[in-house]
Amino acid sequence: MDVPLLLVALIAGMLLPLGLPALPPLWLAALPLTLMLLLWRRPRWRWLSALGLGLLWSCLFHQQLLAQRLPVALDGSRVEVVARIDGLPEATETGWRLGLAEVRLVDTEQPLPPVRAHWFEGQPANPGELWQFEITLRRPAGMANPGGFDYEAWLYAQGVGALGSIREGERLTEAPRFAGFAALRHELRARMTAVLEEQAGGARLIALVVGDKSVLDRQDWLVLQATGTAHLMVISGLHVGMLAAAVFGLVTLLGRIGLLHWPWPRLWLAMVLVIPITALYSILAGFGVPVQRALLMITLGLLIQLCYRRPRLWTFWLVAFATVVALNPAAPLRAGFWLSFIAVGLLLYGMGARLASSSLWWRWGRAQWVVFVGLWPWLMFWSMPASLSAPLANVLAIPWVSLLVVPAALLGTVLELLFDLPWVLQGAAIALNWLFEGLGWLAQLRAAERLATPDWPDFVLGLVGVAALLSPLARLLWLPAVACLFALLLPAQERPLPGQLWVTVLDVGQGLSVLLQTEEHDLLYDAGARFSSGFDLGEAVVHPALLALGVRKLDVMLLSHADNDHAGGAPFIAAHLPVKRTLAGQHAAINPLLQAQPCVPGETWQWDGVRFEILYSPPPPAPPNEQSCVLRAVAGDSAVLLPGDLGIRGEYQMLDRTLTADLLLAPHHGSRSSSSYAFIRAVQPRWAVFSAGRHSQYGHPHPLVVERYRELEAEPVYTATAGAIRFVLDDTGKARRDWSWRERARRFWHEDQALGRLAEQPPTPVLE
Repeated sequence: MDVPLLLVALIAGMLLPLGLPALPPLWLAALPLTLMLLLWRRPRWRWLSALGLGLLWSCLFHQQLLAQRLPVALDGSRVEVVARIDGLPEATETGWRLGLAEVRLVDTEQPLPPVRAHWFEGQPANPGELWQFEITLRRPAGMANPGGFDYEAWLYAQGVGALGSIREGERLTEAPRFAGFAALRHELRARMTAVLEEQAGGARLIALVVGDKSVLDRQDWLVLQATGTAHLMVISGLHVGMLAAAVFGLVTLLGRIGLLHWPWPRLWLAMVLVIPITALYSILAGFGVPVQRALLMITLGLLIQLCYRRPRLWTFWLVAFATVVALNPAAPLRAGFWLSFIAVGLLLYGMGARLASSSLWWRWGRAQWVVFVGLWPWLMFWSMPASLSAPLANVLAIPWVSLLVVPAALLGTVLELLFDLPWVLQGAAIALNWLFEGLGWLAQLRAAERLATPDWPDFVLGLVGVAALLSPLARLLWLPAVACLFALLLPAQERPLPGQLWVTVLDVGQGLSVLLQTEEHDLLYDAGARFSSGFDLGEAVVHPALLALGVRKLDVMLLSHADNDHAGGAPFIAAHLPVKRTLAGQHAAINPLLQAQPCVPGETWQWDGVRFEILYSPPPPAPPNEQSCVLRAVAGDSAVLLPGDLGIRGEYQMLDRTLTADLLLAPHHGSRSSSSYAFIRAVQPRWAVFSAGRHSQYGHPHPLVVERYRELEAEPVYTATAGAIRFVLDDTGKARRDWSWRERARRFWHEDQALGRLAEQPPTPVLE
């Protein structure tokens, strides 16, 4: 029996549904079971049985997980619930983020799925406590854009069935005496916080002991990102492996010096101690995928050693991979799953059969090189920034953390808990702070690079290049390998034809960001919001989307006005992309770093046969929204009109101008104070795009405004349900809608697929 082949087939079967836009019905998914029974006795075709078994198990799991989502009738409703605090509460800039389990409606006792909730300026809560909350519930949905983070996939992989915003809460009961490992993690975090709170940067150590990443601030993450060392500040497989090695080494040492009398083979005792200790540490650390992978490989290694077997290391890797996916077939939707397993696989591939005659430092340096080169395609695939200084940083940082900081932190934690001795723990925090000082200096030399997400052919080509560059034949294959990597790093991007204009409205929630592209020029109209929590849509959505759409520089960034939901993300864009010129309405209130020039009504320019004109931008004392800079772009007989947050007053003042446009961005997100009958008749749009958040707290778009557009034969389109949308305007007079991202990148876990909605339907209104 070829065990590796069976494992590969089983894994492939479990991964296959993740590429589907919709899950097959259960009766169809059960067909592989019949195939499995028929072919299992035929050794040559037994792998097909494993493939079918994996497919069946995965489909059953996903069907069950989808069935646990919040009922559609409760989407957007404010209700009273009773729930138990699940997991480790996380402090945010504005309150607390809580996991809620055993959720039930107060009125009807109806059970609800697990909820990921945020409590603005809320009270601290402890794991296991029972609370009653007034909460607004939403189905798990996120923004949908090219190159962007798939928040819905992340929630799905976490098993989150609903999102919630807590208004009020009351603690009903304290946590039971034993409230699970989350309560132990909470107590451990509180004890460490008390010891380290007066020490600058001391809280960072908590991330290495209990896996609480919320203790790291934004500046910490920027430093880790710029140096490629973020993996060191989450409890990874490396830390688990070092702990296991330390326990194993201690048992061996005590036996050799005669302090440990054990009549049986010491491997038996080592196994009895190593597995429970590493398992306890893994659970206290949150039991993430990298930790699961390390624990599985350690356990399998010890068990096989007991049986005096020596299978190939790749078999260990495949067994761990298959086990983690079998426990949670949605786990591969998280980047950390792939980065963890691929990093280990790269080391097995790139370091195999090359260690016997090499020095320790050569082996250590090559390991960093292998991981650095090998992970580039995967970081690009997941739209994650990569650091050019990572090999140098990791050569020094990995032994510093693994051999000094983590052992001292774990020993210090034990000494503090048992004997109230804090000095070892404090020393570990000092050592970690020294590391951050060095990484901070290195981060100033070069920031992390974020490149465009490759399409599938380029991604596969990049993997081929990596395989050739890390193979034993690298000296012969380096030229084609480098060519493959350059094809990955510099992919060919589609551009509009001469005289053609592409208009891509991004999904930025309650805000606006629109990209206008001609054959050789790019203009960004607004850049989304930056929130008080530090979450920046310019960083998280707009910049990745620009890269994915082939933008390497902006000829013009035009900010309609200074409102945060239009201009908040602009500083990040300006800092990470060359911007030749910045224009703005209400320019005096724009961030001075942008050096924005005022919009001048009547200014025109032409790019590649497309004409741009600033129609309107009144100075003060006009109200802020009425100072919006209105842009009209014309490609042949087609046009687009971008009015920002203009209200009815400004609309009437523009009626003497030429306003006709096939595509209109609905003024002020569809507010009732805009989109007058006279204005819509003057524009005569075929499409009216509403850029507003799902369950908008402002009620955008207003139903009366939507009905007004329908009455005047304009088709409403909603970023909240369609995601990013591209329109193509040209000189043929046949403007068309090219794609919506939710349709183009549809997967079965996406919210509109789960609801069976069309992208053209309006978002669900807020129910109070």
